[in-house]
Amino acid sequence: MEAVVAFFHQTLAVPAKRDAAAYKIRYSTLFWLFMVGSVVGFVLEGLWCVLWQGHWENHSATVWGPFCIIYGIGAVAVYLLSMILSDKNLILQFAAFTISGAAVEYFGSLFQQLCLGSVSWDYSDHILNLGGRVSLQMALIWGVLGMAFMRAAFPLINRLFQKMQGKGWRGACIGMTIFMAANLLVTAAAVTRWRTRAADEESANPVVQWLDSTYSDQTMEKLFPNMQFT
Repeated sequence: MEAVVAFFHQTLAVPAKRDAAAYKIRYSTLFWLFMVGSVVGFVLEGLWCVLWQGHWENHSATVWGPFCIIYGIGAVAVYLLSMILSDKNLILQFAAFTISGAAVEYFGSLFQQLCLGSVSWDYSDHILNLGGRVSLQMALIWGVLGMAFMRAAFPLINRLFQKMQGKGWRGACIGMTIFMAANLLVTAAAVTRWRTRAADEESANPVVQWLDSTYSDQTMEKLFPNMQFT
């Protein structure tokens, strides 16, 4: 019994202030965290659909690969907050993760609507929602995930990323950065063409023709089943 109490005391206790030099912020660290968070988010969204709807549903935000971008951005935000809040009390930590998660979802949805004329989630049926972009329910989930991340994953991730600093890892980071930039660019072009195709079905532009043949309406509906144009 004493061992159990000691375990929970150690888990919930406010961590000692960490050495900032040991947790130096690097682009490579944030990038790999973004990538891992995006893939994990894709898997979690799919499993959620299996549990509640009985079938797997694709929630990738890109045309290439299983990347749910909003989770990647959220993972980076949670990581940075974990560095700042490591020596703060539990209530402040939970509040910060809750608010930051809600902000990521809200501004992510707003950015998508303004730039691509579409939205990929709508919480209008949730209690205390803000324009359907975020809700109290989802914000609290972000708070719980943030606390779990800081307590369980933050130290492990830092130790792992400190070992991923060789030339091979730097080359992989550069290569994957170029890939993701191209991925996001093609995704934006495909979604934009999907939205405008009905009004301009024929085009002599070779890029547009490639988009039409590669990312038809049927293909886009499979890739982005929850996307709705506004």
